[in-house]
Amino acid sequence: MHKFNPANHQRLTSKERYELMPPQHTIDEIKKIVDALLSKSGQKEIKIADIGCGSGFFTIPLIKTIADIENIDTKIYALDISEEMLSCIKENIESANFSKNQKSCAILTKCEESNIALEDESMDIILISNVFHEIEHRLDYLRDIKRVLKPGGYLFLIDWDKEDKILKMGPPAEERLSSPEAIKLLSAAGFTDTTELPLYVSSFTIRCKK
Repeated sequence: MHKFNPANHQRLTSKERYELMPPQHTIDEIKKIVDALLSKSGQKEIKIADIGCGSGFFTIPLIKTIADIENIDTKIYALDISEEMLSCIKENIESANFSKNQKSCAILTKCEESNIALEDESMDIILISNVFHEIEHRLDYLRDIKRVLKPGGYLFLIDWDKEDKILKMGPPAEERLSSPEAIKLLSAAGFTDTTELPLYVSSFTIRCKK
């Protein structure tokens, strides 16, 4: 099973990747869910986890968009199996000209593929981007994600699409999944309300609910 080499971390924030996969498209969809949760429940805290955060491609715009919502306590957990990646995202957060409040909401956490290292039913929203194709035991992994989500919590799953005709970036087609394959696994793990969002040409984005 191919694993991304952290030594190539600069590719994760390349101009080509931003053009192919503008992160704000996903962040805007996450913001809609945050607004709905706050409106529906009146809760005063939001916890979001970016699992496989890399150097912060999604985490940093997520902090910029979510951290300063008024009258709530926001925690954004950035998890990765690589110490090198966590060092990169720490440097990127430090150089992002964040306010003290924005910096304080980011929690960097080392995890393992077989141990997400978050408490049961603790997260409102989980984002997994371009990681799932590297996971060996995918169904077990999704069940662990489900364990971590609060009842009614949301998962956003983004990955390189096997049906991508461009193949401009990302792994070769034989290492990818199609969105129907991913949806089948999500259903088997017990996720519901599965919706595919047409955000990117080379990747599928699936939103589902615990």
